[in-house]
Amino acid sequence: MTTTHDRMSGPDWIGESRHATCIKLARVFETEQQEALERGEAEAAERYRLWGLGFLLETQNIDAMQPKRIVSDAEAVRRRNAEDEEKQARADAEHLAALKKKLGIIPRANGSAYRPFKGGLPTLGKDR
Repeated sequence: MTTTHDRMSGPDWIGESRHATCIKLARVFETEQQEALERGEAEAAERYRLWGLGFLLETQNIDAMQPKRIVSDAEAVRRRNAEDEEKQARADAEHLAALKKKLGIIPRANGSAYRPFKGGLPTLGKDR
């Protein structure tokens, strides 16, 4: 289960193709920054610097200030799907709890303990 802190920092892995794209775009923005500085456009240069920095930070684990582990694209898809399923399960559980609260359904510690006995004589564990 992930905490709020974990969700803020993101996963500690990145897919191969996403990593390559982030590095490529960071270099593109670095080039754009240099060209803007040569033209004397300080605001544009700062904007390009920040965009490039954003793509570089995508490849870093912010908490540890270490590069993220690079995993294959297939593994990245598998991990993303597992995270999505976990988020959906958590959302479904929250929705169900809210619905039960709205309807006034109180969960019991042992639901079978409150059911009246129905049927014949108890078998006391023997098959009869």
